[in-house]
Amino acid sequence: MKLTSYFILAVWLCSSVVYSQNKIAIIGGGIAGVSAAHYLRQYDAGAQITLFEKEAILGGNAQTVAVTTISGEKCMIDIGPQYFTKGPWDDYLGFLKETIGMNAIRTETMAGTLLVQRQEENTPLIVTPLNGKFRGEKLGKLLKLKKFNTEAFNVYKNPEQWKTINVQQWVEQLDFTDQYKQEIIYPFLAASLGTTTEDIRKTSVVEIVSLFAFRKPKASNSFCIMQDGMGTLIQQVGNKLRTNGVKIETNAPVQSVKKNEKGYTVYYVRDGKIVSMEVDFVMMAVHADVAAKLVKDDPYFGMATMILEQLPYFEAHIVIHQDTNYINTEKPAFLNIYTNKENQLRFSTMNLSLISPRLNGIYKSWMPEEDTQRVKEKGLLLHETTFYHPLITPEFVAHLHELKVLSGKLEGICIIGGWTEGLETQNSAVVSAKRAVEVYKNWK
Repeated sequence: MKLTSYFILAVWLCSSVVYSQNKIAIIGGGIAGVSAAHYLRQYDAGAQITLFEKEAILGGNAQTVAVTTISGEKCMIDIGPQYFTKGPWDDYLGFLKETIGMNAIRTETMAGTLLVQRQEENTPLIVTPLNGKFRGEKLGKLLKLKKFNTEAFNVYKNPEQWKTINVQQWVEQLDFTDQYKQEIIYPFLAASLGTTTEDIRKTSVVEIVSLFAFRKPKASNSFCIMQDGMGTLIQQVGNKLRTNGVKIETNAPVQSVKKNEKGYTVYYVRDGKIVSMEVDFVMMAVHADVAAKLVKDDPYFGMATMILEQLPYFEAHIVIHQDTNYINTEKPAFLNIYTNKENQLRFSTMNLSLISPRLNGIYKSWMPEEDTQRVKEKGLLLHETTFYHPLITPEFVAHLHELKVLSGKLEGICIIGGWTEGLETQNSAVVSAKRAVEVYKNWK
């Protein structure tokens, strides 16, 4: 019996799992916060983990909404992040496999077709083949697009060479006519991020090409969709976390975080009143502007607060609707990019009908307020929301490096989220969560 006890003790001491009883606060119930809670629980089985989310449900930008199709069927639509593919999204897929299991997830596959067209004209400037079939497009234009994808893939594979270069600097040195750059390349890049053609010029080319150039141009251009929605899956993971002892506080917006002698005090709203919780370690899985507001009154964070406040953001208004004026009905494409006479992006629309027949007649658009109002007046609006995303410029990336250095000097706190890894995706959010657990291990 005694030998058995010694054996069990030895196994426990050698185990990678610890039992600390540390109190940990995770602020933010998006994919970064939820995956951080999972990996923390894996590492520290004894920690008292509390996850704070300001909304009624988990999800963050991964919002899944229920809408009714033109046939009267109910379906789930991701109004935020939507597609994934193996390889660039492996950390995200691995996280889902560990938590809820891939067998329970229903997926659909679609081809990544696109169209660029001036709003005032009937003929597209370019449209890619659908199901391998050409649709009147000249081969020369498609070969140019292939050449552009090759150039983008080279940037993706050699990021160090381009890390200080913005999109405009990169595009200007490409061997295409200025007309092609203005009519096709800039609108396509702007639509890929969901911003204006003016803003896209300032962004980091390394981060932007990672949205679409993550595989060789000759490879399959198919993408996968979660049928139940990415937001729904995060909520399912949340239920799993609860059964594993993670406390989840929803409808609990955090107001501030302040340093104290032993750790931190988190002030948050519960039932309309501000209450506090003393914790040993804090993970802020929120955007830079939110993080800055949470710590701005505490001089302990000093320079970190100043850097957080400098990071630029842009607004993206997303609309789920049934208005066919925002797609090309004669030449269907998944991504419909519409510009004005000055080649500025007017709106872009994902034709969700090309994902599956069950989504027939459902469209997701990035559009200005005046267009949203027109859709509303026709009674074709299904859902709308506004996201605030970081504008990842080369300067932004440099500030991120400074922030990580400074964060390393702040004891017992870590700032995470997809944006802290560069471009904001569900995968980069999971990567940031894994990094946060390493910070926690070193702190312990």
